[in-house]
Amino acid sequence: MMPPCEMMAKVFLPAIRGLVAYELYSTGYSQLKIASILGLSQSAISQILSKSKDTYIKSLVDLGLRIDEITSLTKLILRDIPQDPVRATLTLYSFWMDALSRGIFCNYHREMYPQLSTCEICLQKRIELQDTERTQVLANLERAVKIIEETRYFVNIMPQVAVNVVESVKDAKTIEDIAGIPGRIVILRDRPKAVSRPEFGGSRHLAKVLLNVKKYSSNVNSVINLKFDEVIEEAVRSLGLRYSETRKNIATGRDIEELVIESISEEFKRIGSLDVVFDRGGHGLEPNTYVFGEDSIKVVEKALEIAKKYSEIKSTRGSLTV
Repeated sequence: MMPPCEMMAKVFLPAIRGLVAYELYSTGYSQLKIASILGLSQSAISQILSKSKDTYIKSLVDLGLRIDEITSLTKLILRDIPQDPVRATLTLYSFWMDALSRGIFCNYHREMYPQLSTCEICLQKRIELQDTERTQVLANLERAVKIIEETRYFVNIMPQVAVNVVESVKDAKTIEDIAGIPGRIVILRDRPKAVSRPEFGGSRHLAKVLLNVKKYSSNVNSVINLKFDEVIEEAVRSLGLRYSETRKNIATGRDIEELVIESISEEFKRIGSLDVVFDRGGHGLEPNTYVFGEDSIKVVEKALEIAKKYSEIKSTRGSLTV
């Protein structure tokens, strides 16, 4: 048997680990700390760093990946892995599965095993039995993501942690009732690009935000995260959107992410209907703007209005960078 996961273990994973190790080392991490983060021994990290960084890049290019894809994936993993290895692993695996489904690794696999010359297993779409509502949620997200990817100026309002957009079934009870983009939407070649296709359970943070908000506003079924700064705030105000800002005591010693999630839902409890909630972040958590709506298409439409207004304001001030 010759499954594609052999390429993951022998080529893809070692190369990505190599690039991540190099980047962590270049920013001041010790070999011992890198070993702890990557789940390897210190001697293994020493061996990884003894090879040229270009060696790992070449392995991934030979596998079928472009340089910009390699750079984007590495940066995304680096953002998460020191503090959230589960999220980093999800990003890595989602990228791998999406690349398999697009046939990126087929030529390499067939060179390994010529007898697989007619194989198209990875190209076959996974068939899932889903009810009508879940099918509609995924269709909405597919459309919402396409709209984002076709709007170049959207990158102006993307945060460092990248963007996700989620949508839930109306009576969502758990994260598995909420669909999102595993790996999120990142900037690739100066454009927004989804790392993978929408799926249920594809987001953790935004799914938790939405679940908590739905306790007080059941008609809210979708949310997207954007960056937060004074221009975003001005854009939201000028558009007449209903907005608020979280009120949280970050000196309580509680987990900052859970505190943010609770604080967002508290604004819905306190005010009622809202389009936007600003959060100024905290230690280890980037400030974000959360945009809510009935479904992901409506949410993205609001986000694009904000992005357009943001670009107009920046252009007027002569400080637009993209």
